[in-house]
Parts: sequence; C-alpha cells; structure tokens
Amino acid sequence: MRAAGTALGSVALVAANRAFAGPAIQRPITDFLDAQGTTSIFFPPVPDQIGWASAAADPPVLIALVDYAGLAAEFLAGLEDPLILGTTMTGHVLDRPLADGRSEVTVVLRTTNALTFVLLADDDTDFTNNPVLFGYKPSELAADPTLTPALSQSHLKVVFTNTAPGADLPDLVDAFILGNAADGQELRSLAFRANGSGPLREAFGVPEGTPGRSVVSQTGLLTTGFHGAVADAFPVELVKLHVVGG
Repeated sequence: MRAAGTALGSVALVAANRAFAGPAIQRPITDFLDAQGTTSIFFPPVPDQIGWASAAADPPVLIALVDYAGLAAEFLAGLEDPLILGTTMTGHVLDRPLADGRSEVTVVLRTTNALTFVLLADDDTDFTNNPVLFGYKPSELAADPTLTPALSQSHLKVVFTNTAPGADLPDLVDAFILGNAADGQELRSLAFRANGSGPLREAFGVPEGTPGRSVVSQTGLLTTGFHGAVADAFPVELVKLHVVGG
C-alpha cells in the first residue's frame, strides 16, 4: 500500500497490547462514512480517500483509487449535469472498550459500483497528471459524462484504537496518512480487496476503451514488529490490470 487518496505517504503506526474491558458495541456504518473526506488534497475538489499501490519491488508501480466511501459518487451526483453511478455502502462498526480507557474499533465496509481508476506511478507526489491506465478520474467524467466509468466491488476492513468508547471516529486519510491522529488513535490493521471492470486506456498499450478488469489486494499487519517478510508492514501489495479475455 501507499497511502494515497488519496495519499501516497507514510502511515503513523504504533503497536499496542490488547486488554479489553468489556463487550463490543455495534455502531452504524454511517458513523465511519460521515467522518471520511475531510480533506481534498490529491484530486481536488473530490474529497480524499486512501489509495492503493502495487509493490515497489515489482515495477511498474500502479496506484488504484477505489471509491470505497462513496465520496467520488457524491461529487458526481452533485454536478449540474448529475452522473449517478449507483454506488452503495453496507457494513458495520464494532467499538470495544480497552482497559486503558480507549477503545478498539473494527470497521467492515462493503461497497458496490465504486468508481475506480488506476494510474501509473512516478516520483512526483502530484498525481493529477499521472497517466491513467484504467477507468476515468472524476474530473474526466465531469468534463464528459458520456464516458463509461470503471466500477468495482470492494471490501475494506480496518482496525484502530480510538480515544474512548463511543467517541467520534477519525478520517482515515487525515488521521493516519497525513499524521493528524488524536492522542490514543493508532492504526492496527488494514485490509482491502476490490475487483472492477471498465475501459483500459491507451497509456496501458491497448486501443482506448478496450474492456479490462482490475484487481486490488492489500494487507497491512501493523503490530508485527516489522521484521522479516512483514518488515514493511504490507506483505500483500497487489494492483493488477488485464484485458478481458486476455
């Protein structure tokens, strides 16, 4: 993973012992969704979400942006000429008290019809001009709503500590990518899977609009001590594209 959002950068990680002080309380997934998208740095004016990159040891590095929180869908639906993608989110939040007064929060989020686009990475952190290999950015769809968006089904599971049971949940990008986590908020694990279909772009080396598929698989083990195969905390960093039928 490169935290993208979309943010490519370092994630603030702190390993912590788990000493539970009571049973988990289930909270609505809207408690999580409503907290996302408080910044708009990487593809303005669309709010930021975590983006996912393939492993640097297996170039070329690809960056996948999947609208798991529905923020790009909301942006497109709010245009003067609305584009409705049919994006839906379901899931749950489990909030379990810890002995130190904080809580451990587990978020499971399933998204359908999530806008997806994949970029070719480079050494610049300004991703707005990176070549697009798959799908279309929200800005491209806003400029030409006749384009066919790429859409994915995705599954996100994230575990983090929060300041107290029942406290407001953090924006993942702001807290753990941009480094603005409150005292007591620590990212413990992060897993993301997505499968999408849509148009491949000429930059991928095929005729523009060739039917394609995308696969994203990311696993972060953030309390391992960072040794051996999990030294970089992400033993799985996969972003793949292929031609349908190829």
